[in-house]
Amino acid sequence: MSIFNVNIRRTLLIAKRDYFGYIKTWGFWLSFFMPVIIGGITALIMISDIDLSPVRYEAIYDETGDYKEKIIAAHQRDNRENFLAAMKPMLSDEQMVELETIVTTKDFKAGTEYLNEIFPSNTNYNKLMGKTIFVDPPSNNLQELKEYVSGKKDLVLDGKKVKLSGFLHIYNNPELITDYWSTNFNNPPVINIVDDFFSTKAQNDYLGSAGLSLEDYQRLKNKSLKANIFDPSKIETGDLNDQAITGADRLPFIFSAVLSIILWLTIFSGSYMLLTSMLEEKLNKLMEMMLASARFSEIILGKLLGVAALTFTSMLPYVILGLVGIFSSILLGLGGPNVSEAIQKTFTLKMVSFFIIFLVLGYVFYGAFFIAMGALAESMQDAQTLTTPVTLLLTACMFIIPLGLDSPDSSLLAFLSWFPLSAPFAAIIRLPSDPPLWELLLSSSILALTAFGVILLAERIFRFGVLSGSGVKGSLNWIKNKILRRKTF
Repeated sequence: MSIFNVNIRRTLLIAKRDYFGYIKTWGFWLSFFMPVIIGGITALIMISDIDLSPVRYEAIYDETGDYKEKIIAAHQRDNRENFLAAMKPMLSDEQMVELETIVTTKDFKAGTEYLNEIFPSNTNYNKLMGKTIFVDPPSNNLQELKEYVSGKKDLVLDGKKVKLSGFLHIYNNPELITDYWSTNFNNPPVINIVDDFFSTKAQNDYLGSAGLSLEDYQRLKNKSLKANIFDPSKIETGDLNDQAITGADRLPFIFSAVLSIILWLTIFSGSYMLLTSMLEEKLNKLMEMMLASARFSEIILGKLLGVAALTFTSMLPYVILGLVGIFSSILLGLGGPNVSEAIQKTFTLKMVSFFIIFLVLGYVFYGAFFIAMGALAESMQDAQTLTTPVTLLLTACMFIIPLGLDSPDSSLLAFLSWFPLSAPFAAIIRLPSDPPLWELLLSSSILALTAFGVILLAERIFRFGVLSGSGVKGSLNWIKNKILRRKTF
């Protein structure tokens, strides 16, 4: 077979031509530096303390005089709880207790100063407290308040003019009707704040009628028995907590999902470039010139190598950013000890080795498909029609990721790891479950043999599609003549 009769020099020259053909374009470099640009803008926003959404200054016009302070206090309490919940994964238990004590007994500013001592990064933690600031109503006249909200009058705070974003009007009547006035009504946070407050009040009133309180109910609920999760496969050292499931045990599944997405993006982008390259050279009659000095197998392998190198180059910024994030988490302890432990547990030799194996095999498998389709296509519209089924299959493979996260022991997932079309993605998402080595080796062997068969088939299709100049119609006629033994006219 001609697939074994390959001149390495000619193959590498074809790969070099395809690689530098894309590298020299402006579009490639814009895509290459895009993650760096986005990362730089994001870092600049964080360092410069730029807010993407403005602060909303809200007022409560309470005719009853009973609810304004209570609503504001409830809002501040919720902000404090959300802030502590956001910081919990980044702090140890002792640091979390200290932060909670500071924020509760002192104020939020003292809490942010404590955080800046732990993480000297000049991060503005005030953003975690929300963008809604309650102010005293500038007037007790309903019509004047509407003028402030509509921008006809400015609110003065600390000598600075600001616009009143909206105000809540609580009527003094038995039904306690409330209205909210604002020109920005798409997502008014005050509505959620007030709805939560009065919902909690209704529960308190109901429980209070029976001599109960919502606080006691929540306290008892938080103290109720909860089932702990343990993994018997973890090393037993005599301490039961050593086998307990922590965040470090769950993060490997998330990392494997990210690797599966990277694999999908690599295969999809690389295969599409192979298709367009093949179609362009066929339509421009460049393929006939290449065939004068190179074999079919050399052209196919050269294009696979060239676009593979191009795809890796385009993914390099993402790889670098990911590696920087991983090593930063380990060396600087970002995210706490659980994250560092999870990263070290995830990126084992087994995970990295099989990720590379399935990445290469998956790329070759799908790349050969797209090369064959490019050889058969007569136009871009024809190519899009031919590639639609394969594209749908690739898209369907994305559903393997949530399946692997929710049910890593699924029999369907195990079957998909043997099925060549889905094997690259299913095998990667199964790695955190530590499947037997023989299963991974057998799955990769089946995929390798199938990929080799697809290359042989692609060479035949490539030879027929290019030399005959035929497209899909010519291929159907060939099938009728050679396989079905029917005459075509």
